[in-house]
Amino acid sequence: MTDQEQAQGADDRQLGRRRFAKNMAHQYLLQIAQYLFPFITVPYLTRVLGPDVYAVRAYVIAAMTFMQAFLNYGFESYGIKAIAESVHDAVRTNRVTSCIVYLRLALCAGGAAVMAVVTPLVPILAANPAYVAIAYAGACLTSLLPDYVFQGQEDMKVITQRYVGSQAVAVACIFLFVHGPEQLLLVPAFEGLATLIAVVWSWHDVLFVRKVRLVAVPLGQLAQSFRDSTVFFVSSASTTLFSSLTTLLIGIYVADEAQVSYWSIAMMAVSAIQALYSPIANSLYPHMVKRRDFALAWRLLLLGSAVALVGSIAYAALSPMVMGIIGGEAYLPGSYVIAYTAPVLFFSYVAILLGYPVLAAVGRVRLLTTSSVIAAAFHVAGLFGLLAFGSFTIACIAVLRDLTEAVLAALRTAFALPYLRSNPPKGASHGAHHS
Repeated sequence: MTDQEQAQGADDRQLGRRRFAKNMAHQYLLQIAQYLFPFITVPYLTRVLGPDVYAVRAYVIAAMTFMQAFLNYGFESYGIKAIAESVHDAVRTNRVTSCIVYLRLALCAGGAAVMAVVTPLVPILAANPAYVAIAYAGACLTSLLPDYVFQGQEDMKVITQRYVGSQAVAVACIFLFVHGPEQLLLVPAFEGLATLIAVVWSWHDVLFVRKVRLVAVPLGQLAQSFRDSTVFFVSSASTTLFSSLTTLLIGIYVADEAQVSYWSIAMMAVSAIQALYSPIANSLYPHMVKRRDFALAWRLLLLGSAVALVGSIAYAALSPMVMGIIGGEAYLPGSYVIAYTAPVLFFSYVAILLGYPVLAAVGRVRLLTTSSVIAAAFHVAGLFGLLAFGSFTIACIAVLRDLTEAVLAALRTAFALPYLRSNPPKGASHGAHHS
């Protein structure tokens, strides 16, 4: 590599790091907005709809969460990587975008057939078919958002602006027009309107600003894109599997409702803190795909792990305060669950940072998926082991959750180590030279 090429590579890395910092800031603003809008609407809706009617909304939202995971499949992660790799190849960008759109439309049709069969079989869904239909239409619209284009091109400002603008419309409509349980159907309708605004906003940018085009794609290319996305889907589905199975078994085998509540609150708190890691991972992933900037990955791993370690210790030490803030004084006896699950916060940072931003970025998606599947299998085996030995308590489940995250972090560290070793923190210039 010539001196000029080295200088160009260094300039690109510096430009990329500035983009990374800017995207991370926009992602954190998005995270704040995603907490803020529900904080405004949920207390209002719980009061004006009443407990019984609001339960319909809560249940349908839970059902649509599973459908959304199905509709999203692994297209988002696949699309980000493919778009980032083809940033200077308009033909490939058009082809990748088109494949994802067509495949998602096909899944939307398949999901509609599934919902048509399932809805009459579930009492709460069968009693509210119009709500289910509107909510499912909203889920389909959400799946058509081309966020993979924005993330792959490292321009996440659009996602944040679009979310804030569209959700502001939904919130305003809900406060203006929803005043009682008889207006339940207006809620998913306004939320769907917000999603429609987001879809139109996004695709206007993609088609007319970025000049991406939807093109005809051979069936073979569609099949290949589906296979490539499946590896990403299996990785995320593994995590969903063991989380859902844990919740299901706790509901069946833990008789003390208070203990179930403690677990629910603890997992909600863990998820909220883990969400703070997402802006880092989401911004680093396309940056690493384009530049293999292991020096930055090292810094984020070392510094972030230290912060996560100190934070998890403080989280455990302050567990009564955390439980009191989230659940109130009545839930203070369950603060031990907060303390027991604190190690998850440290291990999950390592696992998240070394997952998509490193393993997937360097083309080792199968290793990423392998780590997720092994960790899920470990957790499922642990759950049934606890049942077999009569130790299925919330405390033991919390420890198992820690161990599962530790296994996931250890596997991803082992898989990522060859790449990290060849690009040590103080030898970033050598790593760039050999590339």
